[in-house]
Amino acid sequence: MESPEHIDHKVEYNTGNGEALSRQVTVSMSPEQYERLFFQPTGPARGDLAKRFANPTLLGLVGFLIPYTSTILILLGFGGASPPASLIGLSGDYYFLGALAMNLAAVGEFILGNTFPFAVFAIYGCHWGSLAYTQDPIHAVVNAFASEGGAAGAAYNSSQAFHNVTMCIASFIFLVGTLRVNALFTLTFTGLVFLFAFIAAADFAVPHAATAADLEHIAYLLKIGGGFGMLGLISGWYLALLTVCESVGLPCPLPVFDLSSKVFPKKRSSTKDV
Repeated sequence: MESPEHIDHKVEYNTGNGEALSRQVTVSMSPEQYERLFFQPTGPARGDLAKRFANPTLLGLVGFLIPYTSTILILLGFGGASPPASLIGLSGDYYFLGALAMNLAAVGEFILGNTFPFAVFAIYGCHWGSLAYTQDPIHAVVNAFASEGGAAGAAYNSSQAFHNVTMCIASFIFLVGTLRVNALFTLTFTGLVFLFAFIAAADFAVPHAATAADLEHIAYLLKIGGGFGMLGLISGWYLALLTVCESVGLPCPLPVFDLSSKVFPKKRSSTKDV
């Protein structure tokens, strides 16, 4: 029988006369509960690292969800939002919550030896940084395409479309990996695949828009992409709630829909634990 994992917390008390008393608090959880803190298909031998360092998964997940949620709501046109103009206002979120927070989480996952979440957080963190840099007015990227039609020209929009096509491919590759993590992660990446696909289709359509109906079609493509993006929004915040509860030892009856024991499960050793 597997023994539970132990996570130690040092708590300090001030006695009022300048002296500090401290005691060690140990939180015990089952191996299943412990592994739910990480989005890693196969749990590596983390040793003392997981006890010594904070779990970076929560930071990476929430760092992704904050700019992602705002982006999806803008694509859907809530509150009078109008993409792509309204997305420019999210540059700060993309820089600091998307790029900075997610890449910090990626470094943490790298230290703990979690290859899959490390790659996910690093790639999508850099994606947010790339998006922020491109649409940030201070960089005036669109001005370089002035002779090619500017923001409405084929040259600029094809570059953005190809980026989204590539992100669609990367999301599909990660989607395959999620089949051994949990169903919620799988839903998130399913939504991302279609989100990037429809945004790419909208980018390709922009240079050919000549009528009001064409513009409505582009807006419709973005809304469809935003609709698929809602899969990631709902399942992502669900995962964030689960991760928060597990990290502080708060009882949470919500299922995680683990797939690691159902999709190509690891073969158990024939030897019995003594």
